[in-house]
Amino acid sequence: MDFKDLTLKRESCRAYTGEKITKEQLEIILEAGRMSPSACNSQPWYFYAVNGDKVDAVTKGVQFFKTNPFASKAGAYVVVIGAKPNYPERVGQSICGREFMENDIGMTVVSMAYQAADIGLGTCIIGAFNEKVVKEAIGIDKKDKRS
Repeated sequence: MDFKDLTLKRESCRAYTGEKITKEQLEIILEAGRMSPSACNSQPWYFYAVNGDKVDAVTKGVQFFKTNPFASKAGAYVVVIGAKPNYPERVGQSICGREFMENDIGMTVVSMAYQAADIGLGTCIIGAFNEKVVKEAIGIDKKDKRS
C-alpha cells in the first residue's frame, strides 16, 4: 500500500469489534512509535501497551464524564506519557524559546496510528481522559518523575 492509500485508510475509529490485540501487533505498533522523529532524537516519551485485564481499568479513565463510549470495545491501548527532555533538547528549547515534547509526542502517536492502519487495525487518538485514573490503571504513582 502506498502512503496516499494509507492516509485514506487511517481514520478515527469509533466502532471497535471487541477483538483482542495480539502482543505481536502491539510490538509492531510500538516499534513505529519508537522510530518516530523527535527533536534532538530525544524521544521524550514512555509507551505503555495495555492489553488483557488492564484494558477495562484504562477504559474507565477514558470514559470519564461519559465520554468516548466506543472505548468499551477497544482491544488494547497504547498510553503515551511525556518524559523530561534530554540535555540537547533542553539546549534547543533554550535557544528557540519553546518546548518540543508536544510536537514529538504528536508525531509518535500519528506514526503508531498509521502503523496500526497498515496492519488492519483501527485507532482513535484520545485526548480527553482522566489522567489520574489512567495512570493508576497502568501502575504509575504520584511520585513517578514522568510528566
